[in-house]
Amino acid sequence: MKRICLLTLIALSLIASQACAENIVLASGAGYKKMVNALVAEYSRQSGDTVDKIYGNMARVTTVAKQGTVHLVLGDAVFLKNANLTLQKNVPLGQGKLVLAYSPRFTPQANAPLRDSRITRVALPDGKKAIYGKAARQYLTRSGSASALKDKLLEVATVPQVFSYIATDEVDMGFLNLTHALNVQDKLGGYIVLEQEYYDPISIVIGVMDIPAPEEKLNAFLTFLTSPEAQTIIRKHGL
Repeated sequence: MKRICLLTLIALSLIASQACAENIVLASGAGYKKMVNALVAEYSRQSGDTVDKIYGNMARVTTVAKQGTVHLVLGDAVFLKNANLTLQKNVPLGQGKLVLAYSPRFTPQANAPLRDSRITRVALPDGKKAIYGKAARQYLTRSGSASALKDKLLEVATVPQVFSYIATDEVDMGFLNLTHALNVQDKLGGYIVLEQEYYDPISIVIGVMDIPAPEEKLNAFLTFLTSPEAQTIIRKHGL
């Protein structure tokens, strides 16, 4: 009897594992978690299919993707290219937008927020590791704001760390992406969407990994991303 129960449990486990293996697996930078959750929820509502999700910093995401268990990777197109992932193609989602966020205790000048003499410190992500850090450096240089802030810039590792410094009033302002700013806007004094002419375009895409996949489900999800419902969700989250 015990042997029969054990074999039954093993069989059920194998069936469950097979079912999970038939799901699409999407890995994404954690900053896009709310958007991805909303997209997957709407897709599941319409289709009845499940999409498994993995979140983390992009270094972790691309490391997991290289293990061959991820079908889709969401991130910046340049980063995905530099990560040397084996991709079939990229599916564009939208353009990432750089914003200047400020703490609840600080209200910047309306016309020239980065030339405000009251500024003590401005945080930005690491320009060598974070795409929005690179964009922030480009913006400072091309807008002519760099010299005025030369001794007031605080470079930290990631966009979430910039937000932490802003939220705890350790800096007056900081550079974030619009999607992240929307996620945490109740903890900010506010934010300003910066002119895109001053930094290189940031293309946010879903990369399709070149691995065996449940093709029908994969194609159905990619088609869903072009639907009005999906596009509304994507725009709502800042792309």
